[in-house]
Amino acid sequence: MNKLLKTILIFFGITLVLFASFRIYMYVDRYPINKMRTMQDEVQTSEKVNLEGLNVLKASGSNVQVFSQLQQKLSSVKEKKLICDVKESNSTYLNGIPYRYFGYHYEQPELRHYLRRLLYSGTLKAHPEWLRSEEAEAKAYGFDYISAPIGSRYVSSTEDIDRFVAIIDSLPPETWIHFHCERGNGRTSLALAMFDIMKNAPQVALEDIIKRQHLLGSEDLFDVVPWARGNYSLEMLTNRKKFIEDFYAFICQRKAGGQQIWSAWKSES
Repeated sequence: MNKLLKTILIFFGITLVLFASFRIYMYVDRYPINKMRTMQDEVQTSEKVNLEGLNVLKASGSNVQVFSQLQQKLSSVKEKKLICDVKESNSTYLNGIPYRYFGYHYEQPELRHYLRRLLYSGTLKAHPEWLRSEEAEAKAYGFDYISAPIGSRYVSSTEDIDRFVAIIDSLPPETWIHFHCERGNGRTSLALAMFDIMKNAPQVALEDIIKRQHLLGSEDLFDVVPWARGNYSLEMLTNRKKFIEDFYAFICQRKAGGQQIWSAWKSES
């Protein structure tokens, strides 16, 4: 009996390991909400940082959306919710899942991509007619949507920054804005910092805005040291830091009655 029990336990142990390995293989690159942070999250630090005006900001950020998950994450938010997509290209969805998850854009998809296609669509063939735009997907879950691309590895055009500023300027008071890019890192961090600057400069120093955004989960936009395996060069990081410094200066002079348009200010400076 002991030998039989031992055999059964080994069998179930191997089965569990194989099942866990299969799930990891299938879903290791799935799209859960990560890097999710809101401006009203608690900042836990022993560092000295000015938090003035932070926890009243109606804003959050994360990676690309599975909107059913985001709906749950922001279920306590009673205001009207606006998705601000800061990616260069808009996402499309198949049965509520970002289209890239199925590997249709790869010349040589992996086995997991074929299995996902069968699981979520019932066929290996691509059906463009089944796709839904991110705007349509967002609205299906009760969100408003706007596209406002900004760059992190490159400095955005003056037109794109003008558009971003205009969007924030025209945001109704009772609106919660959620920024997202592909992974919730560079572009989302930049958008959240710009939003904070527009609302709280010059009362809060730029150093404090960058630090508190970093403490909430954003990238440190003042850190210009390239990661060992990162895809940002020293030049990219330095240009990004210079941009956020310029943007802070622009907003400060803007609130003092100076030039109101970023593109006009840049042409004069």
